[in-house]
Amino acid sequence: MKRILNVFILIVLLLGCSTKDKELAESHYRMGLAYLGSETDYLSIVEFEKALAINPDDDRVYYAISTFYIKKNRVSDAERYIKRAIELKPNELEYLNLLATIYATRNETLRAIDIWKKIGEDPKYPTPEVIFYNIASAYMQIRNYKEAEYYFKRSIEANPRVLSTYMVLADLYVQQKRFDEAANLYSQVISLNPTFNNAKLQLAKLYFSTNQSNKSIPLLKEIITSEPNSKEAKESIELLKEIGLR
Repeated sequence: MKRILNVFILIVLLLGCSTKDKELAESHYRMGLAYLGSETDYLSIVEFEKALAINPDDDRVYYAISTFYIKKNRVSDAERYIKRAIELKPNELEYLNLLATIYATRNETLRAIDIWKKIGEDPKYPTPEVIFYNIASAYMQIRNYKEAEYYFKRSIEANPRVLSTYMVLADLYVQQKRFDEAANLYSQVISLNPTFNNAKLQLAKLYFSTNQSNKSIPLLKEIITSEPNSKEAKESIELLKEIGLR
């Protein structure tokens, strides 16, 4: 009976130590996160390493360290830690996204695209519009404009409220001299946000360059009236002068 009691006490003590270790590791991890967003972010590594010394299989810590090295532009170190995080938790989409970002930073564009495509097709990912935008931007880098257009459109479909995506796609259309499609996108932006003066300015410039100055004038006057001291207003005044109005 005494032997059984001693074994029971030992088990309780071991479980107690395990719980305390987990709590201590978690404390170091949380402290590391706090330092990560501060001016003394270098202290985060000290805390993260302490956490790993207690629990070397915490994927969150490897991910956090990788983000630190990304901030410091130490891409190889970032890659090493994020790959370890993925080994521990292969299906964590944010880890895969960070690895794709690292590849894109190193101009390993196709590797980045392959990963982002897998993430974008996973219904669990909360912001697919960001992933599709990343894919489109990556295709732009390698001048595959057809695929870039396709994924910009998918980004807009995923979240029609992100107006910057419309603007980038419209710029692509302008470069390809697809002026009607560009004008349609600028008009959509203005419809979604009537105070978006940059969209009005770009549409006015497009009308001016395609010999439709009469359509430019109302847009330019709206910009000047709404924000007379803005950069867009100053450009609008110059464009009005080119049109021949003061």
